[in-house]
Amino acid sequence: MTTRFERQRQVRRWHRRIALLCAAQLLAWTLSGVFFAFIDIEGVRGSDHRRAPQTGPLPEITFPAVSESASSLKMLWRLPGEAIVSVETEKGGLWYGSDGQALAPLSASEALVMGTLGTDLAPNQAEWIETAEAGAEYRGAPLPLWRVYHSDHPSTVAYLHATSGQVLAIRNTSWRWWDFLWSLHIMDYDTRDEIGTWLLKLFSLLAVVTAIAGLGLYFLSPQRGR
Repeated sequence: MTTRFERQRQVRRWHRRIALLCAAQLLAWTLSGVFFAFIDIEGVRGSDHRRAPQTGPLPEITFPAVSESASSLKMLWRLPGEAIVSVETEKGGLWYGSDGQALAPLSASEALVMGTLGTDLAPNQAEWIETAEAGAEYRGAPLPLWRVYHSDHPSTVAYLHATSGQVLAIRNTSWRWWDFLWSLHIMDYDTRDEIGTWLLKLFSLLAVVTAIAGLGLYFLSPQRGR
């Protein structure tokens, strides 16, 4: 017959094993949680580097090439003095100039101009990106796109829409730390977007078992041993 002392030893043994297995992940959850609680999210997003969009009355534009299937039209400024229109259709977004003609993607020099207008990064380097990579800084943004930055500060970059030049995202060192710790927090080390990974579910259950085993040790231990 199993005695109270033997049950206590069994629970303690399993508690130590599970706790050792969970220790590193519990530490990762704690450290990442502390970081998320204290970091300025606007600084992580690079909001302090964004500039207000160009303003002013937009001209009247006609679009003979726009299909009737368009669900929405949005007019905005692109290069200085250049009004453009975004047209959302069933097949995706289309961009037109003031003459109603489809717009070509920005050139590298034009991307630098848009980076200067949209941010305070004073970019002098422009890179064309058209390949999706798992876990990339620009994940979720429509491809292709432009990455612009200043050669003296390559750690802070802006990602621009290839045609409109709109700033889609700004990435800096704070964001990269956030992204790394987020991957540890949700245990998705590739895409860093899937919250319900099997690893997260497994270690969450193990953490619960560890807590329950710890409570069991407390109640199984003699009063003096507590």
